[in-house]
Amino acid sequence: MTVEESTNPLFLSDLCDITIEEAANRLANNNLAFVAYINNQPAAFGWMAMEKAKIGELNHEFTLPQNHGYLWNFRTLVAFRGLGVYPALLHQMIKYNPAESSHYWIIHAPENKASLKGITKAGFTYVGNLYIGKNMQPKLKINEQSQFDEDALKAMGFYKSDGEASSCWNCSSPYLKKRVLQCCCSNQAEECKNYNLPAFI
Repeated sequence: MTVEESTNPLFLSDLCDITIEEAANRLANNNLAFVAYINNQPAAFGWMAMEKAKIGELNHEFTLPQNHGYLWNFRTLVAFRGLGVYPALLHQMIKYNPAESSHYWIIHAPENKASLKGITKAGFTYVGNLYIGKNMQPKLKINEQSQFDEDALKAMGFYKSDGEASSCWNCSSPYLKKRVLQCCCSNQAEECKNYNLPAFI
């Protein structure tokens, strides 16, 4: 597998299933695009924000502290899933420019267990659970056992909460664009916690 940075809006538009304008806008706003290739075929992609970023699922925009990067919008193409491409891509991305970035942040929806496995395999440290609180603002249930830069989280607008984190964003965030009608927790024999979506209907 090889990983290359791409600056071609037309190629990225097709690969990432976004408009050419969106791809060009991301690149113009200091977002870097990386593509993993297997046998010269695109297998996966991911983006790295270096200045400003937005988590659409939580409707939260933030500015990254100096020397911090945010990894987002990853996808492994169907034919290459199950081969460990995602954690390998993550690993290559964080090695891209160590002189400019000392910390990298990445999130996943709590219901996306596959993404969690890839992030863990890439060596990231678990910080806590992000979720939408009753005031429709992002909250962070911190993992007290982890060592991390809490000031950086505050600078990005993520504040510690003692409330119970949501077990899935599908049933807790009113900002989710692709929502399934049935809660995914029931499919995994889990209890859906912090189910507050009815409050926003």
